[in-house]
Amino acid sequence: MNVNGTEASYQDKVYSVFSLLQLEKPELADVAEAVKQNHYEDALQALHRYYLERHLPGNRWSQEETAQITNYVKENWVDEVAMVMKTADEVVNQTFLFQFPWDMERTQVPVTFDEAIDWNYIPDVDPEWAYMLNRHRYWIALGQAYAMTGDDKYAAALCRQLEDWIDRNPVPNEPTSDTLNWRTIEAGLRGSNWIKALRYVWDSPQFTPALLAKVLISLSEHARYLADAFTSWKHISNWGVLETNGLLPIALTFPELKGSEQWCSLGEERLGETARIQVMADGIHWEQSPTYHHEVMCCYLDCLYFAERHGIKLDEEFRGKVHEMAMASLYWANPSHRQPMFGDSDDNDVRSLLTYAAALFKDETLRFGANQQMDYDSAWLLGMEAVRSYESLNPVEPAEMSHAFLHSGHYVMRSGWSEQDLYMYFHCGPQGGGHGHADMLHIDLHAYGKEFLTDLGRYNYSDHTPVRQALKESAAHNTTTVDDIGFTEIADTWMFHRIASPLGCKWISRPDYDYVEGSHDGYLHLDDPVLVNRRIIFIKPHYWLLVDRFQSKGEHQFKQHFHFGSGVIGLEKGSLICRTQNDEEANLLMLPIQSEGLHAEVSEGVISREYNLLESNHQVTYSRSGRGMASMMQLLYPLRPGESVAPQVSKIPVFRHTGEQVDDAQAEACRIVHPELDSEHILVISHKVPSGHYDSYVVDGVQIFGEVVLITGSADKRKITVIN
Repeated sequence: MNVNGTEASYQDKVYSVFSLLQLEKPELADVAEAVKQNHYEDALQALHRYYLERHLPGNRWSQEETAQITNYVKENWVDEVAMVMKTADEVVNQTFLFQFPWDMERTQVPVTFDEAIDWNYIPDVDPEWAYMLNRHRYWIALGQAYAMTGDDKYAAALCRQLEDWIDRNPVPNEPTSDTLNWRTIEAGLRGSNWIKALRYVWDSPQFTPALLAKVLISLSEHARYLADAFTSWKHISNWGVLETNGLLPIALTFPELKGSEQWCSLGEERLGETARIQVMADGIHWEQSPTYHHEVMCCYLDCLYFAERHGIKLDEEFRGKVHEMAMASLYWANPSHRQPMFGDSDDNDVRSLLTYAAALFKDETLRFGANQQMDYDSAWLLGMEAVRSYESLNPVEPAEMSHAFLHSGHYVMRSGWSEQDLYMYFHCGPQGGGHGHADMLHIDLHAYGKEFLTDLGRYNYSDHTPVRQALKESAAHNTTTVDDIGFTEIADTWMFHRIASPLGCKWISRPDYDYVEGSHDGYLHLDDPVLVNRRIIFIKPHYWLLVDRFQSKGEHQFKQHFHFGSGVIGLEKGSLICRTQNDEEANLLMLPIQSEGLHAEVSEGVISREYNLLESNHQVTYSRSGRGMASMMQLLYPLRPGESVAPQVSKIPVFRHTGEQVDDAQAEACRIVHPELDSEHILVISHKVPSGHYDSYVVDGVQIFGEVVLITGSADKRKITVIN
């Protein structure tokens, strides 16, 4: 279209919006008539008026609804309101610091642009900063600040930056990853974020008819770009989900655009296919990273939300997959309501996402693990009717305390669902692609309101610092290594040379105990192969016995690595008991069952709880050398705040029923005595599976037969429990 003979003029670009609209729609009759008469300014005004008056569900809140949501969040979410206002004020001044809880790559140092925003700026050699800049999550904060205060400076900044970005970042001719502002995942996230931000400024004088036209043109370009970008690889990658999270909302929110029906159909198809392929049968995302599990889940929840708002019921199989992901998040979460940090993950509170899921599914079990009140973001997104509906849901405790994710290889042991209960997470599953770490047989441990053992996080995605790779290594996890060799070989930020695979797991859960066992093939490639095995017995609600077994022909050095979350730890000489030293808080005792030939060392390390952030922590490493069958056994015993008495732990002999004492390579036993226990506990561990009558042992005068056996009670009255 050429206006007033000026080719490629500003008017030409703005007026080209009319070629993208389905002007035959009755609701656009005024626009169509003005275009027909070549009255393009009148057509822009008519289009602007149409969108101001359009009653599309969830498109924007009324003044009354906005006031109610504002009062609600100010009353219930003071810190979140403060964060949004702080962010909005910074963005008005073109200062960018990405610090929202679910920002994918948070930053720690603010960047200010005194003149024009450089949309391709890369600070500190990390392009993730530029990716975050081009996702525009912070514009939602500008919109909400405008809604809460009525101060037009926030709407003006949003509209000014939005128009600047559109003018200076033309869409590529074809989908590409060789760009900082048009990677397809940025395009997808941006599409959703624009729609969420624009709902607050439709009525602002800053959102002019010309800017509306530019936005519609750009969103049409986004949708076409995303529609063309999909490949078979996207079916298995979170990229495909993030892209669809932009495509479907654009199609649903702007049905007036040509192509919207096709985009909607593509979006629904891609949601179903990605969920079917990417979400494992136990509800865990295959990439083995809670952060990316939750990113994908949040995108799916957004799509469910947009579809529901526009009267579309997405496929039941897809809905079921999303619900399974939310249930997995519920069972995964530790007592402080946070996701484990394994893989490329940060220390995030999952309650806001569980709140979102509980509200959409109206699920009382998800409600149990979610916030007491609807969270800040969900309140703004869903509105006051949803807030009231959420409050009417009665929380229902999950059917299980301990839970096994058998397909993905994650296991959670709990003594209960309170913040004070005991919790251990164990991993023995597949690598999970580039976001996975060398974390086979890793454990996390929480007790009595305190985090003790934890994954160390991801730090960043840049190879210019050695910390990134170091945090992915085997020794950076609460697992075992042989001869200081990682069982999975890390090549760089994303790639691996050799990847250990699980050799199977066994899981048993009963009211009084949990048992899990796992192995991997990470050392079977050695000239003298070593088979590693880890067994964990949880005697509820008191303690865990951790049993690591190594089988080889020649001699090797074996290590157990334990990384603590915060605080100081101490090591007793002689006994080598490791103990945290927390005043007025819970503590953890780590008691070796056999200290002979054992070495221990406490050292300092680093932990990364969020992207681009490091803090110091402590770790203890136990090591011993051996050949044939060698074991390392630790009693992990949490103490409540104020408790100081350690249990008495002693190794006791194991005999065959015929009277001969068996070698440690065959079976070992330990006695545990603590004033809190109603009786002494004896745990018997057979390192070789009992296979005949000669493997019936006698321990402390009690004859048993089993691989793992618990003996409780006094000498005159014993209870024998065959755990495995």
